[in-house]
Amino acid sequence: MDRVVIVGAGLYGLIAAKTYLQVTGAYEDGDEAGTADEASDLTAIPSCFTEDATPSMKGSQNRLLVIDSASDIGGTWAEERLYPNLLSQNSYGLYEFSDLPLTDVVPEDESDTGDTRSQFIAGWKIRRYLRAWVAKWKLDRHIRLKWTVESVCRLENKEWKLSISLPTTPARHITVICDKLILATGLTSVPNLPEIPGSLGTTDHATPVIHAKDVGGWAREYLGYQPLEPPTVDIHAPRGEVDYPQLRSVAIYGGAKSSFDLVHFFATLHRNDPKLHLKSKQNNPVQVHWIIRDQGAGVAWMVPPTSTLPNGETVPSDKAASTRLLTYLTPCCYMIPKRLSRKGVWGLRWEGSWLIRLLHGNPFGRWWVRWFWRSVDRSLEESAQYGADAKMELLRPANSVVSCASGIGIANQGDLWEAIRLPHVAVHRSTITKIVASEEQAATDSSKRAVVHLADHTCVEPVDLVIHATGYKPIVPIQFEPASLRLELGLSALVTSDNQNTSDNIHKATESPEKIQGLLKPSIKDRLMHLEDIDQRSEVTVRQTLQATGCTPMNRGSASWTRSNKLIPYRLFRRMIAPELVAQGDRSFATLGVILSSTIAVIAEVQALWVAAFLTGGLDTQATDPCGALSLETISLDSMDHAVSEDAVLGSMTGSGLEVDAIQYNDMLLRDLGLNPNRLGGGTYQELTGVYGPSAYKGIVDEWKELQTSRSQQ
Repeated sequence: MDRVVIVGAGLYGLIAAKTYLQVTGAYEDGDEAGTADEASDLTAIPSCFTEDATPSMKGSQNRLLVIDSASDIGGTWAEERLYPNLLSQNSYGLYEFSDLPLTDVVPEDESDTGDTRSQFIAGWKIRRYLRAWVAKWKLDRHIRLKWTVESVCRLENKEWKLSISLPTTPARHITVICDKLILATGLTSVPNLPEIPGSLGTTDHATPVIHAKDVGGWAREYLGYQPLEPPTVDIHAPRGEVDYPQLRSVAIYGGAKSSFDLVHFFATLHRNDPKLHLKSKQNNPVQVHWIIRDQGAGVAWMVPPTSTLPNGETVPSDKAASTRLLTYLTPCCYMIPKRLSRKGVWGLRWEGSWLIRLLHGNPFGRWWVRWFWRSVDRSLEESAQYGADAKMELLRPANSVVSCASGIGIANQGDLWEAIRLPHVAVHRSTITKIVASEEQAATDSSKRAVVHLADHTCVEPVDLVIHATGYKPIVPIQFEPASLRLELGLSALVTSDNQNTSDNIHKATESPEKIQGLLKPSIKDRLMHLEDIDQRSEVTVRQTLQATGCTPMNRGSASWTRSNKLIPYRLFRRMIAPELVAQGDRSFATLGVILSSTIAVIAEVQALWVAAFLTGGLDTQATDPCGALSLETISLDSMDHAVSEDAVLGSMTGSGLEVDAIQYNDMLLRDLGLNPNRLGGGTYQELTGVYGPSAYKGIVDEWKELQTSRSQQ
């Protein structure tokens, strides 16, 4: 087995590790029979990954490492990122791995409602589940936490070299060498912090200005938050040793789902709910200033926690969204209606889908789809009661719920709208222009408060805390050497130009790892121009396909964080591998999680199997497969470039460029692997209306291994 490094110990990184070990037979051979307790030092570098490793060392037992800069596994669900009312957007059964139901580790809480299936999962439960799953598959011995990958480069012998910093005193830097590299850093690693002029002063008691990612840490310090177990004392009892400060006011900036959660949390903090696991007691309501830009994507739609399936069953809304039928009902469904097309000079053939013809390929079908989504919009508006008063009207989304310009979340806090209507919640539709320290400080007040200035000349003052609920930059937070390697690997980048006329400047590190500063080398510039030319042709194809279904795409502007730089989007075949490397016969690099989906656990296992198959050569010898499985040996760079371009162009015209339909995407990957994508059984109706959860993909690793065995025997 090659030496493999996985960067990222979140959902994608963990399933990638288990699947790779499973595909390579490590569990069958007994290589994973040991336990974490038997490992001598979980902070040490296995000898086979060192720079001076000998051939005998390279054959040592532990040939897989999972590296993460955090102090805990889980990514979004790591202990350090949990905050008091953090709930998953997924309900029980939709956020788990197929081999271990979450309820086997953390039973559902039936104290709140008789129908526990409508429960959405608390963040601390997911973290506990992931810990149990890691123990089941004996992955602890492979995981190294608090290891920050600072840079990656490719050696002349095609090995990967990772420069890693450790949080020791004094600081320590180590080097890891591997044969294959998997990036599983996801899309929620780098907070998108807006650049806002102004200063909060230089005192030791400056008002905290934090990102939503850091709310958990703030709550531990100022509210006595204990995320993994409830307080051991009565919340109404005297507080004893720790005297937590009283919070008076907060400002929350942003209109996405996380902002709704934070507004709800602070608006109801004075209720001292024991389920929040806080040791502090808030005596009075907290004044909440919710600031949302009056431009851009605006406010997210909040879907009710439950929805009704076509068969009349009421289920959590995330399960209703995880059906094939919803794909066909989407106005910008990227499928061809059933039609006769010309094949060759004289021949004709049928192509496309009859269901797409019924729903999108005729005026009546398109009218019905538009009516359907208008009725959904009206239902959501009635649920939120946007027209009830002026404050609620400010929260009305500008576009339809099915529009690519609107974010969508689930109102999984039962009293969300009631909390927002509370009198101590104020909504502002404007942009923050600066944040400055308040000059009015009580003589006995050691903390510093802030004044938030808005573009409409409103001053929000004073506040004890400012939170940016402004999302994340979809980038890999690692420097590549040279910086142009990022483009060769198909990763997103910002290309800047500072008029320094030197091609060597591309090797220069910048303050942000995603930036490539200076003029590009001619070969790279030619490659980018070639891809832009393909994009122009792909746009024609995409528009023709969308026009056939009556969809009018919209062109979204560049993300605010790109500023004046040119954004080079991800150029990954199947969202996982770099076309340039694949065309060279290189099977040493892959990514997971470069995807936006409301059901990432449904995608993760299929992606992990696809990547494991790719890295082990399992996608190279399938050209004659009767199931039409993918053969990377027979696909050209031009074909991959066109497929990637069509994906990128379609994404930019119908979303942020990273969204996928989970079921359709999995269908494609399973066909690549030669596996049956229809997993529910029961015929066409069941396939259309049934819920696709992780359990639908149970056993796919064994199915694929059996298929590989049968192929080898032919």
